[in-house]
Amino acid sequence: MPAKILVVDDDADLQKYCRMILEAAGYAVVSAESAQEGERLVESERPDLIVLDIMMEAPDSGFHMAESLAKKHPGLPVLMLSSIAEAAEQVFDTSTLPVAELIGKPIEPKELTGKIEKLLKRRATSH
Repeated sequence: MPAKILVVDDDADLQKYCRMILEAAGYAVVSAESAQEGERLVESERPDLIVLDIMMEAPDSGFHMAESLAKKHPGLPVLMLSSIAEAAEQVFDTSTLPVAELIGKPIEPKELTGKIEKLLKRRATSH
């Protein structure tokens, strides 16, 4: 059974882009347009990994969702995407973020699938 990836981003084009890349790589993909919808889907879909945008309905929606997930689902890898990744690292102490990685948009398909593969392997070996 393929790993299930939840993509949480308010940009419909980015959702489609991630879905196309990830499905071509053999993953099952579900997506959400907001942190609130994303949290509901985590409960119902039980994804193996989450690709999460920082800025959605509020500038820090992704941060709040990541913190909530870390409490409710420790060990669930979160790959945070942001068009402000470099600025975020200057503005926020990203070392304390409960995410596996923070990477910038736009993301190359090979980088996205490579990071996901690495994080899923890491999760599998820690169980």
